[in-house]
Amino acid sequence: MPKLYQRNQGGKSRYYADLRDIGGGQVALKPPGSSRATFDKEEAAQLMAAKIRELGGVTVAPGTRLGEFVEEFLAVNPGGVTERWLEEQARRLRRAVEFFGTDRDLKTIRPRDVRQWLAQYAHLSNSNQRHHLHALSSLYRYAQELDLVPLGYNPVAGLYRKPTAVKKTQRTDEFFEIPDAARFLQAAKELDDYHEVMATYLLTGGRKSEVLGLLVGDVDFDAGLIRIRPNEHRGLKRQWSERVVPLWPQLREILEPYVEALDASPDDLLFPGLTGGMIIDLRKPLKEIAKRAGVAVPRLTKFRHTYATARLQTTDGGKEISVWQVAKELGHRSVARVEDTYGHPSHFRPRGEVVEYRVDAGG
Repeated sequence: MPKLYQRNQGGKSRYYADLRDIGGGQVALKPPGSSRATFDKEEAAQLMAAKIRELGGVTVAPGTRLGEFVEEFLAVNPGGVTERWLEEQARRLRRAVEFFGTDRDLKTIRPRDVRQWLAQYAHLSNSNQRHHLHALSSLYRYAQELDLVPLGYNPVAGLYRKPTAVKKTQRTDEFFEIPDAARFLQAAKELDDYHEVMATYLLTGGRKSEVLGLLVGDVDFDAGLIRIRPNEHRGLKRQWSERVVPLWPQLREILEPYVEALDASPDDLLFPGLTGGMIIDLRKPLKEIAKRAGVAVPRLTKFRHTYATARLQTTDGGKEISVWQVAKELGHRSVARVEDTYGHPSHFRPRGEVVEYRVDAGG
């Protein structure tokens, strides 16, 4: 892009224009009748504009049009991210294209422009607004890597204030105490159809799709492990979400007869829906089980919180389990999320070697 720059001549900084990007050269910006370049910035800007008009105006360099570059960015999938991430980024970046224009040059978007774009989403949560900014910022970091914008050029970084993340306060109902979890499992067993699913949630800490997308072969009875890995039915939230979780004795007791009766191949879903695909909606069974157990209808994330809390109470060779181990079993690459979100102070502390929920737990 054309730009002004200065050279020191005779003790004064005089203005020149670099017009090489639009077919010109590096020229002195001389006022009419003068043999030397001007030292007045405002005059220099007017002279440069005239030079640009003489050359036919500014054209957008190949690859720097916003619409084209967004599609390139999404196509190359920089960083080997997940499909879910890609879909979310695509939605947010295409909103940016719609606002700024398909042919907008990347180098012409300024922080004030980003502020105007963000104002379109003032009705969204702070977290969602931040996701929009992160998407645009990622685009500019990739553009820097390809030398399409100057190193460090990122209009998102130039915002004076950004939406702040609202830290959620821990709620006391975000996890089951062990006796309550035991009663919930017992109620699920009495209703029968979803006993194995609920037990797997409570005894692995898996996310919704991770549990519902398990294959028969992911349950390794010989090794005593459950493998959470991507398959044709679903991916994983993050690359580091692929992991193994102990097959606890209580879950083995529940799943061994179930798998035997299922009589399915290792590549079949462990919990197939009525049509053979993944189960989509668990709201009805959750409501029925909660009613029978005498508890409020739980969100599926409550099982994940319950597992983390129970696991933190276990021991490993007589010593307290490490938070790092719990984080890995939950699919996190650091302990921060476990310490800040998933771990809860529990009134019931068995300090045993295994995670289990028994009806007689706690007396």
